[in-house]
Amino acid sequence: MSAGFSRLELIQKLYDKLFSSGTTLSKCKDAIIAEKLYAGPTDSITVAGRSLAWKLFLTKEEPLQSPLELRPSVLLESVRESRRSYSSLLEEKSRAPDAKPHTKGGTPQPSKPNRTEKPGNLDLINPLSLHDENPWNEWFAGVELRKVIYQDVERTFPDIAFFRENEVQTELTNILFLYSVSNPAIGYRQGMHELLAPLYYAVHFDSIAEGEIEDTRYVDLLELCSADHVAADAWALFLSVMEGVSQWYEWREPSEGAGKSPNTPFPNHVVIPNGQNSFRPYVAPIVQACNHIQSNLLQTCDPILWQHMQKAGIEPQIYGIRWLRLLFTREFSMADALKLWDGLFACDSTLALAQWVCVAMLIRIRNELIPADYSGQLTTLLRYPSPGSSSKVEGAPHHALLLLRQALALQLSPNPATGSSIVMENNTLLNIPIEVPAPPPVVPKRNRNTRPPATISSSSNIEGTLPRNHLRHGSTPIGISEMFTRGLVERGESLGINKTLMNAVTEIRRNIPELAASLGVRSPNQQLTSFPLMDERPVEERPPWEPRTRFEIEKDINDLKTRDKILGESLAWIVDALLLDESEPQDADRIKRQKQEALESLSYVRDVLMTNALNLDNDRLIGGEEKTRRRLKAQKEIEERQAAAALAIVSPPVPVPVVDSHAKHGISAQRGISRSPDSFASPRPVGTQGSGEFSQRAPWNYTRSSFAAPTSAIPTGLMPRPPPPTSTSMRREATKSRDQTPAKSESYQDPLGALR
Repeated sequence: MSAGFSRLELIQKLYDKLFSSGTTLSKCKDAIIAEKLYAGPTDSITVAGRSLAWKLFLTKEEPLQSPLELRPSVLLESVRESRRSYSSLLEEKSRAPDAKPHTKGGTPQPSKPNRTEKPGNLDLINPLSLHDENPWNEWFAGVELRKVIYQDVERTFPDIAFFRENEVQTELTNILFLYSVSNPAIGYRQGMHELLAPLYYAVHFDSIAEGEIEDTRYVDLLELCSADHVAADAWALFLSVMEGVSQWYEWREPSEGAGKSPNTPFPNHVVIPNGQNSFRPYVAPIVQACNHIQSNLLQTCDPILWQHMQKAGIEPQIYGIRWLRLLFTREFSMADALKLWDGLFACDSTLALAQWVCVAMLIRIRNELIPADYSGQLTTLLRYPSPGSSSKVEGAPHHALLLLRQALALQLSPNPATGSSIVMENNTLLNIPIEVPAPPPVVPKRNRNTRPPATISSSSNIEGTLPRNHLRHGSTPIGISEMFTRGLVERGESLGINKTLMNAVTEIRRNIPELAASLGVRSPNQQLTSFPLMDERPVEERPPWEPRTRFEIEKDINDLKTRDKILGESLAWIVDALLLDESEPQDADRIKRQKQEALESLSYVRDVLMTNALNLDNDRLIGGEEKTRRRLKAQKEIEERQAAAALAIVSPPVPVPVVDSHAKHGISAQRGISRSPDSFASPRPVGTQGSGEFSQRAPWNYTRSSFAAPTSAIPTGLMPRPPPPTSTSMRREATKSRDQTPAKSESYQDPLGALR
């Protein structure tokens, strides 16, 4: 304790400052922010008189508004009422349907029924009854709810030994159970036990036992901090805190009285309002609050930070739900969180200021968020960095109370100028740099399976480095190419070319997703992200300050060129139509009608150019007669092309039968028919039949040729080459050379040399 004062003396000093010095709530608020309200130290969770200040700040009445010297009578009346409500509610909800009324709080246990009482309807009031109106159903549901609550209470702040006591855990379970059954729309949700535990600890630390104070001036203080009503006072404080926090614990749409018609005979039926805009999907209030913090409040005060978080794809629910529901008890130490609670309860009992505290927290860590990617921002938000004692400037306020002051400034004037002043204040008081650091360089990942190449400085080292048998068996070209490649790599490293090339490749890889996104291309292995990014939004939904991509600009230019070309062709027809001569009486009506259509098309072209429209109506660019003429012309061109294509088709020639002379000669030789040279020149009429002869002969069998003569004027190189020998011909030549007589071989001639 401070300056040798005991806990009780410090509580008495705070009581005198609040109720005996003519102070007001606004002065208490200023004293909290200036760290001058409590007489003792506030660096730990044991701050004497904190629960007394919280009772004053969170009560609905404001007893210090009167200019006269006040007594704590109004606060006492509120405390007495809350204690009576807690006792009656605990007795009602903790008593079994067949048990006697009891006044001591604790875990409910069924007792034996009073045999003198008149028995009720056993078919309805029976632990084994399955009737819907059986009161035992509510009792069993309460027992199960207590088990769920007790599991969370056992894990409440495990590093504080106070919350490991059985009596404390039982009281915390009773308070949470009573709140849950009293508010069935919300019930019990995880996180409530971490809000109740600091409240109960503060009340228990300030509790004063009966007879501990002998001074009659502090009789009201003894009743306000009575040790017999610790649970009741903690329950009253918890109800006051939950009035502002309960909306962040709502998880389902309220159905009572919403959309129901009072005149319908079916009260359980929901009447959907008329109109499409009247029926919208339900969004939890905590999600709406988180989106409001990042999309509205942060965007208004720090648009640069908001833009970087939006581009990274950070969803505000990831960090906002824990910040708001637990009132920052996970982001700061317990002592710092309770110091922040002092200012929140004093400045705004509805806790609407907590959203602006979130904005101040984001601005404080903007230097970590702006240069980081998605994973870096997520890590920073889920592990909020608290400024250390070394970074604090001497004489500066506590960093938790500094957040409160900054939140009040943002709430009073939400604009970028206030955000900039907060950045300057963090630099002055917490030594946080103003300049945002550059993002860390992207280091390319090296494949672990790739072995670094060995260094070869000269060709003289090749034989000493590589095995001899490797060089002996024809591997010299591979070694030379490898040496050449490694030499290039070493040369590039010495000149710095490799590093520049790797940086360029890294930059290209980094820009490939943006290029693919702008072109609308999605890789097959790419998965959709859980959170929507700005690049995936349609063009019309993008904010006006985002620049357009080069591909979008080029596409618009090409569309404009195409449109201008079509409009130019239409204007050419319009000019020609307006210059027609109406002097000829036979075509006067047609020309007049054509000029009228030209004027209508000209007015349409004018409207297109004035409105800068890209989608054109081709029927309005030209007249009806011109459109018919163009259609007939196009149809005629198609028919001409089809006719030309039909004439270009050439029918294949009729196949001519070919006689195998080799086969014919073989048949004749087998039958022993000897031919003289004159027999080749004696033609046989076509169609005559002969024994072992064909009806048609080759051309050289009709006319004697001098191709094989030695005196032929045709060079030998121009003569046709003999066909390659086949297995049949080779076998036939072998038979011929074996059986044929020399006289027959000398007398036979082969004009074309096919049998050589």
